[in-house]
Amino acid sequence: MSARAVSRAAATGPGPAVAGRPFESTRVYAWLRRAILDVDRAPGSALAEADIAARFGLSRTPVREALLRLAAEELVEIRPQRGTYVARIALPRIEEALFVREAVECAVLARVAARADRAPVARQLAAIVDEQEAAAAAGDVAGALAADSRFHRALVDASGLPGVWEVVARARDLHHRIRAIAVPELGSARQAIADHRAIVRAVRAGDAARAQARMAAHLTRNLALARTIAARHPDYFAAPAALAEP
Repeated sequence: MSARAVSRAAATGPGPAVAGRPFESTRVYAWLRRAILDVDRAPGSALAEADIAARFGLSRTPVREALLRLAAEELVEIRPQRGTYVARIALPRIEEALFVREAVECAVLARVAARADRAPVARQLAAIVDEQEAAAAAGDVAGALAADSRFHRALVDASGLPGVWEVVARARDLHHRIRAIAVPELGSARQAIADHRAIVRAVRAGDAARAQARMAAHLTRNLALARTIAARHPDYFAAPAALAEP
């Protein structure tokens, strides 16, 4: 399923549930958040409350509530008297997110590589990478990105500290839009898959230092991708083009 198809599917909501405005607001929030992260709604583009309300057959109130939630997550910018816009991407925030991910996920790898039963973990990780590769080969951007997320979550779960995933997931969301652009435009999934396979080999061997080095290189490449995307799509970014340079 393509990234756009995922966003369209989200518009139908999760099915029957408790009626009422909180549910309506959450449904709009989930659909619009996915559309923004998948870049179905381009950074800097306008969001019309009336159009969104009409799409869902709602009043503007639950739409406004959803937009306020997204603004709190820095995904939407509400400009009084001017309108509401998809927030542009901020390179400094991406750098911060990748800094957090490197600190956390390298520590996670030390725990995973030290497990006596790491062989089954390595097999599970390898199977996820196989799924990622198959999705990428089929041109399934959403599938490749979903498998990428499962890979990193499986590592966190294998560390015995599953609650850490919330920290990693928040950081990943900050640069998800970069991946959503880079996979189809730059073919970045190929390198990500190679990085993941190298991490799996290091985990299988119990080599924490090598696994951590591969993870650090993997995350550094994400920052390089962000700079490349900034050069290709400067209008998507809050920072001037000059900030896209190392």
